[in-house]
Amino acid sequence: MQPNGIIEVLNRPIRQELLARGVTWLAYVATDGTRRNVPIAFAWNGSHIEWCTTKNAPKLPWPPSRTGS
Repeated sequence: MQPNGIIEVLNRPIRQELLARGVTWLAYVATDGTRRNVPIAFAWNGSHIEWCTTKNAPKLPWPPSRTGS
C-alpha cells in the first residue's frame, strides 16, 4: 500500500469509530475445531497498531501453523 492509500484508510469514519473504542474482538477457530472470541485492547502509536490481551487469555502460536492443501 502506498502512503497516500494509508492516509485515505486512516481518514475513514469507521477508523475513527474503531480507534475510539480501544477494544475489539479477535475471532478464530482453535485447534480442536471450536470457535473462540477473545477481547483485545489496541492502540495506534502513530505508525503501528499495538495489540494486547490479558495474561491468561488464549494465545495463538506464532508463526501460525499451516494446515490443509
